[in-house]
Amino acid sequence: MRPTIPILLVVGILLGPVYYAYCLLFSGQAIQTINMTERASRWVTPDGIILRFANGLAYKPVALVLRPDMNRVALRLRFTFADGSSTKSPVELRYQATLVQLDHTILERPMLLRVTRAGTQTMDIGPLEILYPAEYLFLLEEAGEAELVPALSLELIEKIETPIRSIVWFGLALLIIALIIAIRDAVWAVRTGRLH
Repeated sequence: MRPTIPILLVVGILLGPVYYAYCLLFSGQAIQTINMTERASRWVTPDGIILRFANGLAYKPVALVLRPDMNRVALRLRFTFADGSSTKSPVELRYQATLVQLDHTILERPMLLRVTRAGTQTMDIGPLEILYPAEYLFLLEEAGEAELVPALSLELIEKIETPIRSIVWFGLALLIIALIIAIRDAVWAVRTGRLH
């Protein structure tokens, strides 16, 4: 194997998948954590609107003040299942997450958790670009009757980096070049081996 192939692979992986994953999963800082404990089929929002949930219970709506200087932002849900949560077959929990500003739905996302044992699962919503400062309302609704009720917290994460596309594409190009060289060398080795 040529020494350039491992170098191309390492640099390609670092500039492609690793850099992309870092920006989306590890950049940013948590600035607020809210424990979500109360669940009901009916809630009154801070501005007096009554919300009714027919398909299941919903957690108490959370008011979040978001501003453009926080861009990009994400909401991270942490579901912590107690020791008695271990099951032989997976338990599926379905949720609907909604972010609302006044009467406008900014984001809706269905979520599915598969639980087989105690522990913590995280799910990120976003990242989102905030165009103007405002108060947003975050709603988390259970779809149907939940077999397990986890301890739940919501983290607000700000300043998530946007991956620079040219760097990601350059990293992927290096991986493809390394793969082409490796295949060409393997084919050449097979052909020369047959001739001898």
